[in-house]
Amino acid sequence: MKYQFRIIILGEKETRLLSRILILLNRRNLKTNHINVSSNNENKTISNLQYVIDLECKEEQLFKIKKLIEKLIGIIHVYYYKLEEKNSIRNSWKKVDLPLATY
Repeated sequence: MKYQFRIIILGEKETRLLSRILILLNRRNLKTNHINVSSNNENKTISNLQYVIDLECKEEQLFKIKKLIEKLIGIIHVYYYKLEEKNSIRNSWKKVDLPLATY
């Protein structure tokens, strides 16, 4: 069964790193729903990029992809987690603020 996962990749500021990551995902025929790239400019000496990719795949495929991405040159670390479904019970409850009645 396919699930929605979010992969967060920390990597060095390299020109072709995103294209190498996307080539790996394309070879495995994985569906990418969202890609976001942001840079960390707080420290001038060390500049890192953060890639956020939303995938739709099986868990076994995710483990294989994580290992392959970690082997790429310029990758610092790879995190991932499972995204919750929109219609899940956990997300169906809404917080309602009711005023207290005092007599």
